[in-house]
Amino acid sequence: MACRSLRLPRLAAAALAGAGLWLFVLLVGPDASVLRAALMGAVAVVSLASGRSGRGLSFLCLAVIGLLLTDPGLGSSFGFLLSVLATLGIIVLGRRIIDWTPGFVPRWAAAAVAVPLSAQLLCGPVIVLLQPQFSTYSLLANVIASPLVAPVTLFGTAAVPLMVLAPWAATALIAVAGTFSAGVAATARFTSQLPGASLPWPEGIHGLLTMLFLSVLTYGTVWACARPRQACRLVLSCHRRLVSLIEVMETWSVLTLHRHGFRQGPRSKRKPARRPAPGLERGAGRGRLGYSTNLSGRNPRWPLRRSEQPVPRHQTLPPGGT
Repeated sequence: MACRSLRLPRLAAAALAGAGLWLFVLLVGPDASVLRAALMGAVAVVSLASGRSGRGLSFLCLAVIGLLLTDPGLGSSFGFLLSVLATLGIIVLGRRIIDWTPGFVPRWAAAAVAVPLSAQLLCGPVIVLLQPQFSTYSLLANVIASPLVAPVTLFGTAAVPLMVLAPWAATALIAVAGTFSAGVAATARFTSQLPGASLPWPEGIHGLLTMLFLSVLTYGTVWACARPRQACRLVLSCHRRLVSLIEVMETWSVLTLHRHGFRQGPRSKRKPARRPAPGLERGAGRGRLGYSTNLSGRNPRWPLRRSEQPVPRHQTLPPGGT
């Protein structure tokens, strides 16, 4: 940006930016995360110098492929993996979370929460493998410490070449950078001493899977809170599809049982229930009140048994007969 503000040619500005990036790597040290960031920056500088606008995901993929081809041992480095996952989360999820934020929330406030949250969602499952615990206030600590990191990097880097040219200016820059660095350390100490700051978590593959499920659940909760109408429509759509699936499965199971000969017999079929005759409350004022003369307690529609049939008068009863 400084080179372009001086209206330098594109190739000259890219060369100076690349030289500054190379000096920064030498100053900090060729760690895995530093190499990943430096190679991403180099790819971005080359794309800008050639007049092409690229995307962060393309830069990340090219940087990861180049580093793994150069040093395959980085694939087993947790530092390299965490750096790649954090960058991937910021590129893929951070922009979406910022776009979901309502319009009345300032853009900088949305970015201050979305950037650490997106990085934490992808780094959480790997962090559990290193340390099986859940940091309850990690998002709060990252939100507080994120604006303090840039001054430490910028002022600290600018103080290094000034140590030879102007020691007094370098001392002032180091003091400012140290103040911001002390703020980061104080934030870490404060959040780590809060009640329930570190909760136990399962180890191994179970911890990784449960943390991955928690990350997905957190991402879905953020989306539902930011888009309540879309969340309600999605829930209703899923409910309708579930009901349709249950009906299809029920029909399929009945057809399968019939195909294998499991059918209901004629005795087990239920006859349609008859509607009862209108009672007194429905037929009030019409007809007469009927009464029963059947004192035997049996249904008059049932056929009489042989012993209950009437005997004709011309037939004589046997002796002692009833």
